[in-house]
Amino acid sequence: MHTAMRRAGLAASTVLAVLVALVACGGGGVGSNGTGSPVTIGLSVGTVSGLGSVIVDGTRHDDSVASVEVRRNGTESDVGDARLGHRVSLEFGPDAGGVQVLQRVELLPALVGRVHERTADTLGVLGQTVTVNSDPARGPVTVFEAPLGSLADVRLGDAVEVHALTQRTGAAARDVRLVASRIAPRSSLSGVRVSGTVAELSTAGTGGARSFRLGALTVALPAAAAVLPQGLALANGHAVTVFAAESAFDPATLGMAASQVRVMAAGDPGATLHRAGLVGAWSGTAFEVDGVALLVDAETQTVPAGRTVTDGAYVQVTATQNGSGRWRATRIEHLSGDSVSVSAELRGTLVDWSAATRSFRVRDTQVSLTEATRTDLGECRATALADGLYVEVKGTATAQGLRALSVACEQEPKGSKSRLERRGVVLSVDTGARRLTLRRQPGDPVLTVTWTDQTYLGSSLNAAGLAALVGTSREIEVEGTLSADGLQMAARKIKLREMRS
Repeated sequence: MHTAMRRAGLAASTVLAVLVALVACGGGGVGSNGTGSPVTIGLSVGTVSGLGSVIVDGTRHDDSVASVEVRRNGTESDVGDARLGHRVSLEFGPDAGGVQVLQRVELLPALVGRVHERTADTLGVLGQTVTVNSDPARGPVTVFEAPLGSLADVRLGDAVEVHALTQRTGAAARDVRLVASRIAPRSSLSGVRVSGTVAELSTAGTGGARSFRLGALTVALPAAAAVLPQGLALANGHAVTVFAAESAFDPATLGMAASQVRVMAAGDPGATLHRAGLVGAWSGTAFEVDGVALLVDAETQTVPAGRTVTDGAYVQVTATQNGSGRWRATRIEHLSGDSVSVSAELRGTLVDWSAATRSFRVRDTQVSLTEATRTDLGECRATALADGLYVEVKGTATAQGLRALSVACEQEPKGSKSRLERRGVVLSVDTGARRLTLRRQPGDPVLTVTWTDQTYLGSSLNAAGLAALVGTSREIEVEGTLSADGLQMAARKIKLREMRS
């Protein structure tokens, strides 16, 4: 609990200073940076550990003006929705007053593909071995997105999206494992993607095509395949994300023809990297974190001071790129250990309270209470937990969401930076104006909701789908910022309300 609060306090100083340097060096990596020419991303990467602003590895970032995006095919970006366990890249930039603010969050799934191999405790996806973690003292706990509840629910042939931390376990190209931080089912695939570290790069192969290895996967690089950023020469040791058509992967040979390769964490001399992951191949003078090779020297600071760095430790690394293009670690901070007490935090509107199961949802995350959960309802003057209360939840991540250590009810905040939730039936939709009205139940005030291109439409919704809900009993859930009179909402997310049995 104290760790999360301490790290949030550091965000305005140490972390912000690092990220200012990132932006100054071109490091954050927007998809086009406003120029239409793709640039690298991945210099500021971590795991979402809380929502209500976006909290990444315990550090809170105001996301009120930030877009959330995810690349499905390497070329086009869709609007995304940050969840617990997502791996994300953060991009910062100056607002109108020159203050550095979070402008863009890109979701970074390590794998999008079908399960082609299955053991009792691992998955094989695109030639990569995926394991899970249930111990918060060892790093992010694997969260399974409904209807998945555990690894046992994942079957051969299932399409999945896996967010994971990559750890090198040996010197060979195959000696890597992916420890999942979130596994989500996918109803279909518009393409596949896989992240890893380039090894065994060949200059030419059959038909003149180059190839390289990502773990056990052999990636063929046809002449038509794009390597981004443009002008960068692909090399062994590069951390990359590969995009391809689903049909381009052969599970029998573990080979795949790439359509695009994006190099991650490739900066210019003097650039700064800020990345969290699992330590691998630690030698005392060098190691890897999440596919990025780093050097260690006598000036490298460890936090807490004197704590030994070992393989498998979950750490946050700050590094600078030297004149030889190598990353030199300046700071290694341990993010987990035996003393971990709080690993997740949520702030938002409570929905779907069940006294029978002692559970509810906040920000689309299932929260379970135990007999030890501390509940404070004093600030909002409530006598019991109920739908509609605004709460702050702290606890530990579980496979299904969050086990609460404490729930504190607060006065619902006002202003454009507060994300609130409302639900109800759709009364009217104006698709041209991107506006709808909804009401929870007869007699309640009517809420007018507007949406934009940056609004995440879940449950395969679109404007026509929203219009089709008019006059039905099907409810939607809307998350966004509320006007002072409580009658207007600018939506950041609209989704169908899940049907409860």
